[in-house]
Amino acid sequence: MIEPLKYTVNYTTKQLVLPLDLGIILEKDSEVYTYLELMKGIKLEKYFGRESNIGRLPKNRVKIMNAIFFGYMIGFRSTRRLEEACRNDIRFMYLIEGINSPSHTLINNVMNEIKDKLDSLLLEINQEIMKREDIETDKLYIDGTKIEADANKYTFKWKKSILKFREKLYIKISKALPELNELFKGNGYKEIIEKEKYKPKEIKKIVNRLVGLIDCLGIKCVYGKGQRKDPIQRLYDTFKEYYEKLKEYEKDLEIIGPNRNSYAKTDHDATFMHMKEDHMRNAQLKPGYNVQIGVSNEYIMVIDAYQNGADHKTFKPILEKYNLMYNNYPKYPVADAGYGSYDNYSYCIEHNMELFQKYGLWAKERDSKFKKQIYKKENFKQDREGNYICPNNKKFIKQYDYESNYIEYPHTKTKYECLYCDRCRKKNKCTTAIGNRTISVLNGYQEMKDKVIENLDSELGIALRVQRSIQVEGAFGIIKEDMKFRRFTRITFSGIKLELNLIAIGYNLKKFHNKKFRTVN
Repeated sequence: MIEPLKYTVNYTTKQLVLPLDLGIILEKDSEVYTYLELMKGIKLEKYFGRESNIGRLPKNRVKIMNAIFFGYMIGFRSTRRLEEACRNDIRFMYLIEGINSPSHTLINNVMNEIKDKLDSLLLEINQEIMKREDIETDKLYIDGTKIEADANKYTFKWKKSILKFREKLYIKISKALPELNELFKGNGYKEIIEKEKYKPKEIKKIVNRLVGLIDCLGIKCVYGKGQRKDPIQRLYDTFKEYYEKLKEYEKDLEIIGPNRNSYAKTDHDATFMHMKEDHMRNAQLKPGYNVQIGVSNEYIMVIDAYQNGADHKTFKPILEKYNLMYNNYPKYPVADAGYGSYDNYSYCIEHNMELFQKYGLWAKERDSKFKKQIYKKENFKQDREGNYICPNNKKFIKQYDYESNYIEYPHTKTKYECLYCDRCRKKNKCTTAIGNRTISVLNGYQEMKDKVIENLDSELGIALRVQRSIQVEGAFGIIKEDMKFRRFTRITFSGIKLELNLIAIGYNLKKFHNKKFRTVN
């Protein structure tokens, strides 16, 4: 006898309620309304390509993108958490207008579809904010922080080590050439000329020749314990190993590039840097990126990441990106002492920007203790002709002019030497040099620093310094503490820039909402 099919019934004593609009349940000051108000003028569909009419109908990308932006606005960054919110959170259900809840995989796919266009989206959202608020675009507060990459801390490659081992490999190749040339000479091949450096393709030719000799002479290659190799096979194995190592070194150097000294094996774009969070207290280097932001009126106007750990090398690129986005340079780019340099000051002057960036010794030179250190070059006096005078009233004589390899803009450095150090009783206090003391002066740099001091000590400069500390460092505080963003979850530049732009968009949306409902006590 065939038993009838049994159906499972989800029975509940609760009465079924069908609300006409989820918006009725939401609070009037909900973030959803602020989000919809701000995004009303932005057409997200233009950032997606046309969807094919063949096959299953895909879920609405625009609605999923709204869920992603809103999630970053309220601190939901995980794709799985966004998936759960779209299923259970009435704010998300109201936002996506009742479409089936997207999976975390689909949410991630939508992010990847639009990741190259997020710079434009950040700009468009900021322009919508600028329509509603008076943002001082002539003032940009710049700062940076190191954020750890999603890479293994111990899978590193160091440029200096690679160069050192490559030089040793060149020596090994040169030592093996006499035996190789003797073999080639006896079999009618041309001799290999000894060089200081070798390219992988040159070693590959040697390996191919040895393969031809092994085949021609009928040599059987043997491996393993107790086997005796033919001398030609030994040479083949040696040069094959050299070729593989040399090719590996060249590949590593290509990945590192000319402007950094290391990379992580599990994220080739990450560079090993000192992080502010040093839990082991041993100055351990970790793979990361130097994240730079520019803030105006509490909003992140521009954001980017760089491989260089020095902030002064990122000043020009971040301002160039700002100019590319907003088609103008800020009149007052304000930054701390990590950004002050001859190149950056020259760059500001070139683009009609004011000098409001501290230089390295700006704070120390204002300290009375520093001024009492008479043997510091910065405290030396000058005569009417501009010559430097040491504390013992001895003149430094100009020796020659030269250019530094570390400065990009046209410049001249002058070398001065005091010719009286051998007879000076205070030499031990003045210098540790065996001979006379020498100093180098970058011509024109002191005038730039004087202008910086004048600007920063003015009423406007004091106000800008205060606002820089509040706005840009406050932004990083919110990102790290409130948004809990202390480490990237994606790899390579394309992945981490996707995260950074979403963080900036979410930060600005949340800031706009908070300022909208901010009350003055």
